[in-house]
Amino acid sequence: MTEPRKPPVDLELLTSLAKRFADRDMYEEADELFQLALRFAPDNMGIQLNLAEVRKHRRRSLGDTARDAELALREQLRRDAIDSAHFFGLAALYEERGKPDLAAECLEIARRKDMINPFVHKLGGKLLFRDKQYDEAGKELRRAQRYNPFDRQIADLLGRVEYEREHYAEALEATIDAFLLLRDDDRESAKYLKRRIRRLKLIRKISSTDLVNLFRERREKLQTAFDRLEMQRERFLREEESARAIEITRPHQEGAGRLELGRRLRGIDAWSHLDDEHVFQLTRAAHEEHYERGEMIFEYGSDEADFYILEKGRIAIRRPTSYGEFPLGALGPGSLFGEINFILPGERTGDAIASQACRLVRFDAAEFELLLDEHPELAVQVFSSFWHGLAQKLRGANEQLRTFFSDDGGADSLEGLRKDKPTPATIEVASSKSDDKIELFREQGLSGEELQTLADLSSVKRYPGGTFLFHEGDEGREMYVVLEGKVMISKFIPGGGEEALAILDHGDFFGEMSLIDGEPRSADAKAFEGPATVVAFDEQTLSEILTMDPHAARGFMLLLCRLIGKRLREIDEKVTGWRIMAGIQPEMSGPDETRPIATRPETAAADTVEAGTVEATTQSI
Repeated sequence: MTEPRKPPVDLELLTSLAKRFADRDMYEEADELFQLALRFAPDNMGIQLNLAEVRKHRRRSLGDTARDAELALREQLRRDAIDSAHFFGLAALYEERGKPDLAAECLEIARRKDMINPFVHKLGGKLLFRDKQYDEAGKELRRAQRYNPFDRQIADLLGRVEYEREHYAEALEATIDAFLLLRDDDRESAKYLKRRIRRLKLIRKISSTDLVNLFRERREKLQTAFDRLEMQRERFLREEESARAIEITRPHQEGAGRLELGRRLRGIDAWSHLDDEHVFQLTRAAHEEHYERGEMIFEYGSDEADFYILEKGRIAIRRPTSYGEFPLGALGPGSLFGEINFILPGERTGDAIASQACRLVRFDAAEFELLLDEHPELAVQVFSSFWHGLAQKLRGANEQLRTFFSDDGGADSLEGLRKDKPTPATIEVASSKSDDKIELFREQGLSGEELQTLADLSSVKRYPGGTFLFHEGDEGREMYVVLEGKVMISKFIPGGGEEALAILDHGDFFGEMSLIDGEPRSADAKAFEGPATVVAFDEQTLSEILTMDPHAARGFMLLLCRLIGKRLREIDEKVTGWRIMAGIQPEMSGPDETRPIATRPETAAADTVEAGTVEATTQSI
């Protein structure tokens, strides 16, 4: 029997070497060795499989290389565009300073770095026109106009160049373009261009009808260029909207770029008054999070102090009680919520549940506190924003008291109840030492410069017992601090009579809401159980505080925020008690609860902001 012929090479050694190349990502060399081995053992399944695997990795590697090359090319183009812009700027500077040679050198570099840059060609045409190189200037300006057909200066200069070249037809077309691109209020330029158009009309010996037709042709050309871009703009916006619509379904990617996050925060109303630097600083403590429908964001009774901004989706706020679970409201995009626990540490007074898949920006309380410590100017702006938002929520909470009783015709109206109120007595302007006022403010945790400012700019007023400091609906011009006695804050509820919201004594602030938003007073304030002495200061005093040392201003703003936060929590409990006593039953519902707040048997005292068509409510969370 004839023995099988042995291959002239050691297949085991050959395949082993090929595998070693493959392990080192040397796929081309491995491919060649496996092909050689397969030539001597064409039926060897192991070599065939190894060759197929190597070729798969080789294709993938080549694909990655191509992608890497594409990215490198894009990066190079981006850098060239930036360099071109810089060299163009330098060329313009040299041109303004009367150094045309240096300007021309920088312009040539800018042109080579970025061939499609209308400003480069525009300036090049301008320099050539000054040197009376009209033919070359015409070429440069034609390129500039091709890249930017909406630049009036390019069209104007091109008209002048073509006139010098005695190309009167082209000069007339360019001058008409410049005229059509004029602003409506630029009368001087309009007169100048009209004179040039008349002169070119005479030179070309064309009729008025021909000139009108030429105007129509140039307008249609510009309109076509505009319509093409407008169509692309609308398509781009549609694609962006589609991308945003499906973005919420994408998995969360850790480490989203701070610049991108800052751009998104810039669009939130709560931070709209901040400058770009402050918005970017906020991203240090901001973390993007995604929740599926039905997921809990935070829970009633928890003491964590993070707060949130809802970017996409909807959130339901609920309050569990021993009588059942009360739906409180629905939050939509743009809502800032949970901030009361950051301002005034305590327990959450409700659950926050995703009623739709949603994307949030969570601000870590510890990181945010460190950020505000490092940047006191930012802290003043942030607490000012919180203060304004909380004031709106407190107004909403006060209005909730009106929903407990129906006006059945026999009940007194609010105006009727007002008639029985005593008219304000003459205010006694009390004398008080500056030291007394400073001590009063120091007791509230203030220190430093703001103490003296408040003492210097405030006045002391004394009201006899039962006298109203202000009525609900009055214009608010001052806020107060109780120095002596007590002040009752109350509301008259149709069918329910007077309801005391708070009894304030020494050191308590009140009346600040009208200074925040300029709205009328939302409740009454009167001297309770005897005369009351208050320290009053107005909006000008508040402005002085906010412009002083940011460390001092921060302390004052935090104090005011905590004041409103405390009031919201108190009203939260009061409204809950009234709902239960009124026999209103809790509503058991799924996460899509969106009924108006007027039908909800629960508080309205905290963290909801109006968002589009979303119902406005105020949860003290």
